[in-house]
Amino acid sequence: MTLNMTLKPMVKKTVFIREQEKGLIRVGELFPDRAVEIEDEDGFIQQLIGRMDGTQTINQILAELQSLDTTVTAEELSEIISALDAIGLLDNQASAAYGSFSSTELERYKANLNYFTSASRLANSPWEMQRGLKHAKITVIGVGTLGSGVLFNLAGLGVENVRIVDFDNVELSNLNRQLLFKEEDIGRRKIDAAKDFIRRFHSRMELECIPGEIRSTEDAENAIADSDFVVLSADQPHFLLERWVNQACVKHGIPFIGGGVNAVEGQLYTVVPGKTGCLDCNYLLHSRQDEDYLPFIQSYVSSGFKMPSTAIAPNYMLLTGMVCGEVVRMITRANAAQSEGKVVSIHFETFQTQIKMDFSSPSPDCPTCGHGKGKEPIFRFFRDLEESTQKCRGGY
Repeated sequence: MTLNMTLKPMVKKTVFIREQEKGLIRVGELFPDRAVEIEDEDGFIQQLIGRMDGTQTINQILAELQSLDTTVTAEELSEIISALDAIGLLDNQASAAYGSFSSTELERYKANLNYFTSASRLANSPWEMQRGLKHAKITVIGVGTLGSGVLFNLAGLGVENVRIVDFDNVELSNLNRQLLFKEEDIGRRKIDAAKDFIRRFHSRMELECIPGEIRSTEDAENAIADSDFVVLSADQPHFLLERWVNQACVKHGIPFIGGGVNAVEGQLYTVVPGKTGCLDCNYLLHSRQDEDYLPFIQSYVSSGFKMPSTAIAPNYMLLTGMVCGEVVRMITRANAAQSEGKVVSIHFETFQTQIKMDFSSPSPDCPTCGHGKGKEPIFRFFRDLEESTQKCRGGY
């Protein structure tokens, strides 16, 4: 492989390099399972590493080495640098993305950029990953417990284009876990309180606030318009809201992630239209695998039971971190997302995670992303539920 000789290779500041013994270099042992040993009997690799500080192009490094009577050729140097890049040692200081950030931004996102070096390469720099976050258009549906934490994390990550959708007001009982709000916000619309917070915390974020409740697939389509990614952090009306957002995102090809807490367990899932199955695939699969699944949902809905909040801030922070970590992986492609086409759970008491459902393969019988007609009992139930909800509300 011949590299672009105008690249400016820079040894990552996060990579620890030491001479384990004469002629043997050990690289990256501060990262779990990433330590690599490199033979360097003549000291050439150490000499090369010392010159890769991001100030010189590969051509300049080659010229300097050849001036010292080193017989290395351009092709050989390119191969060596490629090998060092393959083990995760290098970034490209000449990345166009680097020059797109101001010195203030580089300082603010310094730790972000350091984190991205765990997955960056010469062809995909940490600055490119940060730029991807900066320009991503993300819609957050619901600014309650999960949504307020997601918004806080997006601001820290440097996302500058965010839309929030919510109809609710801040209540005193929210303050045990919705840490975006304060006592003075009680009675205010959550979107207004959130906007005040963002104005103080991350003034560069363009926060679009949409007041109102999603009550149909059409409402969901309007809410997610022009988004690159959607975070569904609300759950009312139960079952229906998820399906409306799912249908809207599948129709417009927008990936989305959702999650919630049930007492001591949190769950999250990600739908990537055109790649994974969707939520209706999951419902279909679940109803086919578990004959008690639909009867349980029917009894739950008909009982009128409403689970009171069991959420405490530490548990939701764990779930929020998992959700936002997946958002980062999806947008930057730094690493593979773990919840694509899967329902992943975390038990807050044991920290154990497991895959509850796998809908990574789209179902051809799905009425939303496949060719199904929705005649299965579970979809008939959802249609009846939607119709009864409309009647209770006097229509949309």
